[in-house]
Amino acid sequence: MEAEKRRMKEVLKKKWKNKIKVLTAVCLIALLSLGGTLAYLTDYEAAENKFTVGRVDFNLYESKWDGELPDGSYATPPNASPSDASPSNSLGIWEAENMYAGKVIPKDPAIKNNSKNDAYLRMTVKVPVAEIITAAEDGTLQNDGEPEETELFTYDLKEDSGMKLLAVRSEEDGYRIYEYGYTGGGADEIPVPAGQDIPPLFDSVTFANVIGGQIDEDTEFIHVDFKAIQSGGFDSPEEAWMAYENQSVR
Repeated sequence: MEAEKRRMKEVLKKKWKNKIKVLTAVCLIALLSLGGTLAYLTDYEAAENKFTVGRVDFNLYESKWDGELPDGSYATPPNASPSDASPSNSLGIWEAENMYAGKVIPKDPAIKNNSKNDAYLRMTVKVPVAEIITAAEDGTLQNDGEPEETELFTYDLKEDSGMKLLAVRSEEDGYRIYEYGYTGGGADEIPVPAGQDIPPLFDSVTFANVIGGQIDEDTEFIHVDFKAIQSGGFDSPEEAWMAYENQSVR
């Protein structure tokens, strides 16, 4: 009888041990699952905070083109009469209304960081391109008088702008895109300090020396744009721009 009781106790003890193991495993799995979910949500929220904390406020202004100043006000309203201005301060937006071969037009895209955050900055210049016949300054036909793909406007990058050419790409709709990044004159991209006003990318653009009758009057002018993202929370400009692109496609 005593032997039978001991055997029953051993059987019950094994059953309880097995139950405890099962319950422990279930609890462990539940805790791991819960912990993984919380970690994911926390990381996600932290990533979101990189874009919602602080404020980036940049202003692209072109005082020679349309009279705008760094603070967004206008020294000369672009809708004013051209007759009100002297030849020395005539706006580029007026000059562009009467273009001719080789004409130099005032245009000076500059950037002001009006925010309290340092931020990475990139500027793009969109230049219209066409298959045309052009001439040299002395009137000699270029490319033996045969049409060739030509940028309708050219400009000289100003060294003191702090911008560096990063990439050039062509688009099917007849444009060439130049992308510049702010390096402050160095080799690598750096943030534009809060409150800093960087000089113009260029001062003027020159219309191509086009042989008459090839360009439509509706041809678009050269176009300048920019994008910026705060540098705080990123280990490199590459990481910041990747995040910028990810945010842009949302």
